[in-house]
Amino acid sequence: MKNRPLLCTCLILLAGVILSVFAGGSALIRQLRPSPLEIHAKQGEVLAITGQAYKIEKKEKHQAVYLKNNSILQIQKDQKQSFQEPNFILYTDPEIQIHIGNAIRATGELSFFQNARNPGNFDQKLYYQRQAIHGLAWAKEVEVADDSVWKIRDWLAGFRSQWKKALIEALGEKDGNVLSAMMLGEKSEMDPDTKELYQASGIGHILAISGLHLSFIGIGAYRIFRRMTGSYTAGGIAGILLLVLYVMMIGFTVSAVRALVMFLFRVGADMTGRHYDPPTALAAAAAAVLLWRPLSLYDGGFWLSFGAVFAVIIVLPIFKGLPVQGFWASVSINLTILPAMLFYFFEFPSYSLLLNLFVIPLMSAMLFLGLLGSAAYAAGIPIAVFGLKICKAILWFYEKCCEIGMGIPRARMIAGKPRLWQIAAYYILLAAALVFLRRLRRKEKKKASGMETAGRIRIIPLLALAAGIFILTFRFGEAGRLSVTILDVGQGDGIFIQGPAGGTYLIDGGSSDIKKVGQYRIEPFLKSRGVGKLDYVLISHGDSDHINGVADLIERRRIGIEIGTLVLPMREVWDEALCSLADMAGRAGIQVAAIGPGQGIQEKDMSLSCIQPAKGDDILPGNEASMVLSLSSGKFDMLLTGDVEGDGEELLTERLTRKEQARTWEVLKVAHHGSGNSTSELFLQGVQPAFAIISAGEQNSYGHPHQETLSRLKERGTQIYSTQDKGAVMIEVKDGKMTIY
Repeated sequence: MKNRPLLCTCLILLAGVILSVFAGGSALIRQLRPSPLEIHAKQGEVLAITGQAYKIEKKEKHQAVYLKNNSILQIQKDQKQSFQEPNFILYTDPEIQIHIGNAIRATGELSFFQNARNPGNFDQKLYYQRQAIHGLAWAKEVEVADDSVWKIRDWLAGFRSQWKKALIEALGEKDGNVLSAMMLGEKSEMDPDTKELYQASGIGHILAISGLHLSFIGIGAYRIFRRMTGSYTAGGIAGILLLVLYVMMIGFTVSAVRALVMFLFRVGADMTGRHYDPPTALAAAAAAVLLWRPLSLYDGGFWLSFGAVFAVIIVLPIFKGLPVQGFWASVSINLTILPAMLFYFFEFPSYSLLLNLFVIPLMSAMLFLGLLGSAAYAAGIPIAVFGLKICKAILWFYEKCCEIGMGIPRARMIAGKPRLWQIAAYYILLAAALVFLRRLRRKEKKKASGMETAGRIRIIPLLALAAGIFILTFRFGEAGRLSVTILDVGQGDGIFIQGPAGGTYLIDGGSSDIKKVGQYRIEPFLKSRGVGKLDYVLISHGDSDHINGVADLIERRRIGIEIGTLVLPMREVWDEALCSLADMAGRAGIQVAAIGPGQGIQEKDMSLSCIQPAKGDDILPGNEASMVLSLSSGKFDMLLTGDVEGDGEELLTERLTRKEQARTWEVLKVAHHGSGNSTSELFLQGVQPAFAIISAGEQNSYGHPHQETLSRLKERGTQIYSTQDKGAVMIEVKDGKMTIY
């Protein structure tokens, strides 16, 4: 450290930024404070926006224009108020010609970004907040107020677009978009199934512009120009210039900035005749990124990018001299980034160590052939197609390797999101294991006769590592606890139950306003809880807002969540939708069962039993015939009602008052999203709930929950929770105590 003053300075800067973000909060970090847009404007308000385009993303049906230095005017108010907003996104028709640098004047309806509505869900608000963007609008009117253009950046954007078109023309849409993602950082039109397959298999990193890409381009250009000119300085300047232009073209992502800063240190050392110190370069890159965007500390990409390079610089040398160095590089990286993988993605691909042995060596070849082939293709040289066809073959090989890997049992370790103390304990044990192993290897080199003793001692770091992984992945505090989560699925229903012995149950799962609700709302939540398999999925009835998310889960079971048994109400009330879902589950190898009153599931002191419908009930399939369930554990009782209403609710009221007069229910899941046609006064007299949970979408078109239902609940002194207010509602029952939050 004494001989590394810059490293010390960078570490102090890093510590200061980290403390400012996590301890100082909005008092010290401007990006954590509400923006002028959030202070003055409201969701849905029509605004007049004037700003300068600094980035444009073109898609088939629209284009996203990123504006900076914006002046916002609230045109709907009697006294028009204007304020400044640093960044803003404007969606326009793709036919409107806008160039980077243009001053844009537009009007549009304001939309704010959404926080994560359930644990484990994508936090859209935080994602854009990291970029100092707090709102967007779909343009109703738009005009170019000033056609001034940033010539270099606009030319680079056009060059990138043409390059992408050439790749698609040469390789086809699917492979062209994959190679475009790898070389140009353009993922917007990449096949989502391929992208997800790469990520689930542990090779998703090849889609990110990383140090490998920039080093290949920058170091390659540096060496070529250095040999051509015979000058380190000329070669360095040429390499830096080319790399800066490349980063300007692909965008200033965390990994790109990190690689660029480290490249500057590498070339700068050569140009000045100094020693290149990788730890100093890495620390300087981290300091640069966090001073630029402090909220990158909340970005999984930051920790994965810097963690991987840290592993190569600090951890890998411990394994120096061992055979198959590529394997040990993969081990070093995976051990280092494992906590970040679980914290942000909740799972870890079990066979990524082996898969990356084949993937990474081919990446350099593919980048070389991709760059060379693209240049030759643009120049009209026929042989260019041959190089690009090799890239296509490599991509085919990647996909087949991923498919084979995903087909092997235990391909993914879904451990859930660890707590910070678990991460700290893991890194302490990992550091201890690595320090011990490093000293052991030094002793082995000095004294070969000590190999036998060292072999016995080597078990110590392995035990420390095993203990660290156990602490990181174990779900502490869940044994003996019943938890119920009423998920925010928008306008629909989805209830997750985890029993005291670890059993996992999903009651319904669907939405009428959230697309792919199973993929984007239910599955991430389950993974964050460490759930890789649902023991039972119970369906109340066949409405799409109760089953389309379950259908998503069944379709995605290979890379998502497995299902043990699908439980439906009695066959007499099945409609076409339930029949289709049962057929779908059967084809997927999922057991299908039907239950009636008195039947259910028992787990320790928890019981989940069916109350209705029963044989002979004079009700039609649909809402009236919803399967009603009773959840009990000790003195805790919860009534799960689906969408029961009308004749179905009357039958339920009769059953509850006739057979269970002495029973009251702590919690009621209000039927049909709080519709006025359900939850009658007579029904509430029979249930007598202390708490009521309503699952309804924000600003839904049905007006749920209806005011008359809320009034009936409030008149009885029932405390009401609704998913449309703050997202998921969670209930925990342990040692006879119930907590709702």
